[in-house]
Amino acid sequence: MSFSTDIHVSNPSSSETLDFQALLHTYIRAPANEVSIAPLLGKRYIDKTEKSPEARNTVKEEKRTAVDVRTFTDSVYEENPTEVNVSWPGGGLTLKLSGFTTLTVWNPQETGSKMGDMEENGWCVSCVLRY
Repeated sequence: MSFSTDIHVSNPSSSETLDFQALLHTYIRAPANEVSIAPLLGKRYIDKTEKSPEARNTVKEEKRTAVDVRTFTDSVYEENPTEVNVSWPGGGLTLKLSGFTTLTVWNPQETGSKMGDMEENGWCVSCVLRY
């Protein structure tokens, strides 16, 4: 089975540039303590969970073969791969990414319970990939 989404943007001006942003949120219902996301090894990213503004803006290099979301996670990866595998015991899926330059791996953990649109204990089983 597959699902595809396309976004088409056109600039009506022939003389001015058009700056825009688009976010696709892929909410995956999976056991957060067992999810792994790959391949991100060697990719540059910022960790938005860091305490200080300086640390939140410091670019890091991913050292893990597979990324997990066992703790509060909000990492923005630069130059994302064209495919990302999300797997867990008994399941998984492959996301094919085209035309987006960043990939965010996010799981709010307990802070998710404070979000108005989060289902009860929804943070326990969710992983969101934004691209």
